[in-house]
Amino acid sequence: MFITLARVSRLLFVGMFVVAFGVSSVHAMGDLGIVVETLTDPGKEMYCPVCGRAINPGVVHTDAPVIIREKLKTALTERNIGYSDGMKQDQPYIHVLVYRFQERKGGNFAVDKPASVAFHMHLMKNRMVGKIFAYSEEQKALTQNLLTVGKFFSRGARWVTAEELAGEGINAGLDELVEPKETTEPAE
Repeated sequence: MFITLARVSRLLFVGMFVVAFGVSSVHAMGDLGIVVETLTDPGKEMYCPVCGRAINPGVVHTDAPVIIREKLKTALTERNIGYSDGMKQDQPYIHVLVYRFQERKGGNFAVDKPASVAFHMHLMKNRMVGKIFAYSEEQKALTQNLLTVGKFFSRGARWVTAEELAGEGINAGLDELVEPKETTEPAE
């Protein structure tokens, strides 16, 4: 009962923060910090220590933070959004909590176990959550779910790596969390 009340209180507080402070406009050079952390306790359901949402941690590959950080930097650069490592006072930052990052076992066209990636992206300022994006993906065989046929073919009709799944998740998260930087085209 107490855990539920604490969780509801936290969610209400986050909601009020978003309404009051709105951390949605992020698009100037050098104005977005990057923080990547991992959480591992495979098989034990728990709550995200940042946003309070339920998560089910799994195995996290030792290179996961480096891979996620590089994917995030690349995606921000492609969007013309500046970044810096870490967080600074009064600077918005993206906090990524990786709680599952398992590489596939097998090759491009046959696997014993597919890749699986799960993380939360939190758009934050002064340790306060502004927006949340949750990503959890394990590639399924086409025969297991025909509804994913479009995704299957967009991935090249093959089994993808955990790094590729992470890239998909990072891009989807940034699409939801940040506004694209307006570019000015020269007048003709």
